Amino acid sequence: MNLALLLLTVAGLSFISVWLLVNRVLRLQVAQVRVEHIKSRVGLVSKYAKEKRNFSNCWWCSLGRAIGPKNSKEVLKTQQQLVSAGYRDDRHIGGYFFIKYSVLLASVLVAVGLWAWFAVRLELVILIPVVFLLLPERVLIYLGQNRLSKISHDLPDFLDMCNICMNAGLSYLVALKRVSKELKEIHPEISYEFEYLLDQIQMGMARTDALRQFSERNPTKDIENLVQVLIQNEKLGSSISEALNEFSRRMYQDREQALEEKAAKTSAKMAVIIMPFLMVPYMILLLGERLVMLGRGF
Repeated sequence: MNLALLLLTVAGLSFISVWLLVNRVLRLQVAQVRVEHIKSRVGLVSKYAKEKRNFSNCWWCSLGRAIGPKNSKEVLKTQQQLVSAGYRDDRHIGGYFFIKYSVLLASVLVAVGLWAWFAVRLELVILIPVVFLLLPERVLIYLGQNRLSKISHDLPDFLDMCNICMNAGLSYLVALKRVSKELKEIHPEISYEFEYLLDQIQMGMARTDALRQFSERNPTKDIENLVQVLIQNEKLGSSISEALNEFSRRMYQDREQALEEKAAKTSAKMAVIIMPFLMVPYMILLLGERLVMLGRGF
């Protein structure tokens, strides 16, 4: 116990000193990046100050970035998963790594305690940390898939509202802004995404680049097809209202076909479940009389 306590103390002191050093370097780097970003854009000073204050107060986010992986590909993959789940701030990736490794450390301590005091099998001791190492990523993937499915489900309603607003005389971007504001409480995920798209366009980003980033943040088939339609409309200059109306109508048709396919498969799946319940009474009726006659014969 004394040796274990000494090792934990040394590890904790080393961890804290490395974290303080890396935290200082990360703060200087983030501050410089934010300053350069503000120089290139106008009217974002208040937003910059708010983000800087939030990042400075989130000490565990800085700690997560310090102990997280240094491989750029792995960090980019995790960041894409966070963006798909709706977490796109810089501090979120640090918070994710902090939660992931904190859960892993806690599972290791629990597994070692179970092995030391309750003589749990060694295979279970090894399995517990492995499960908790993979669990945060699976939870993040599930949250991303759930959010993207909601966006795909709400997209036809959103486009229909945009068509109504454009037919009433509003422009393309104004209709998106109005519908995002009206549906924010009913469909918050897709409303937030379109508001973010409009903010990027208002900051000076080209529409095609903003639409491509919109597709990268929401990697679903419906969003990719919508972005292709809008980009093609930007190049050709055709009617956006007609394109969106045709696109939403095609989405409804695809969903109707998918529901018909599921309904056609339901009867075959239900037959497998219902068949045993039908066979039991049939066998009783078929063999019951013969069993009774056989019993009377004896």
